[in-house]
Amino acid sequence: MKKAIHQQSSTPQNAMQMLRDLDTGIMNHMTWMKKTHRALICEEQPEPYDLSEEAHCHCKFGRWYYQGNNYPELRENPVFLKIGALHQMMHDDARTLLQAKAAGHKIDHVEYDKFMDGAISFKWEVRCLQFEIVKSICTIDHLTGAWNRQSMMLKLTEEMERMTRSGQFCCICMMDIDHFKDVNDKHGHSVGDQVLQASVQFISDRLRKYDSIFRYGGEEFLVCLPETQLEEAESILNRIRTELTEYAIPLQEGDSTVSISASFGIASMTTEMSIQDAINMADHALLCAKATGRNKVCVWRIDD
Repeated sequence: MKKAIHQQSSTPQNAMQMLRDLDTGIMNHMTWMKKTHRALICEEQPEPYDLSEEAHCHCKFGRWYYQGNNYPELRENPVFLKIGALHQMMHDDARTLLQAKAAGHKIDHVEYDKFMDGAISFKWEVRCLQFEIVKSICTIDHLTGAWNRQSMMLKLTEEMERMTRSGQFCCICMMDIDHFKDVNDKHGHSVGDQVLQASVQFISDRLRKYDSIFRYGGEEFLVCLPETQLEEAESILNRIRTELTEYAIPLQEGDSTVSISASFGIASMTTEMSIQDAINMADHALLCAKATGRNKVCVWRIDD
């Protein structure tokens, strides 16, 4: 699972709040720009904090960025970090202009252009971050946090193209939570949703950083394992399967837990067959796992 905006720690609701916060940030930025230009052109007094070296921390956007930001996943995002650097530079350049104005000096056009270029770049990067968040919302299964079917086909197409170029291997796995209907019938759909969410998080935490998990439908998921041959894929997923059966999923209501198991079907992707054919083979392997007792890993080999 990709560790980006949204996927590990963000819910769709968090992502929407991020967008609203960034929209508010843009509006605050435009208000600050208007006041700064009034101070430069209309002889109005600037805000006292605009003349300090910590000005970038005291404006409304800065207070949100440094103190009111409750999104841990943003703090390591390269665009978000760039926004912070541009924001500070923009305030530094504004302070230079305001100090020159206060001293009765003519504002240098080079310094002014530098300030405006920085302000434009700041606004552009905020918009880029908003687009990144919107894109993540459109490719995520909103219940589980796994990638959705649309992003699955994009990823598998990329892997097929990479295999064609490099000759590397790739395996896919269809996974199904065993007797999931019983969980819903016994505990209710709210608990079923918690089980799906916890299972995806549990599995994604144990996949490698370049692996991906997608919600295929219902309680079925597809795992993509790039640069992996069948034997290695079988070993990885058997380890995850074993650990999953030992995991007591904590429920939000009270101190109760739920334990589950899952069945796995693995197949190789090859450049000689379509993506759908590879998915079908993994699905056949999953059916074999379910038909022979569940809670096991079965591998579909073309030779077989």
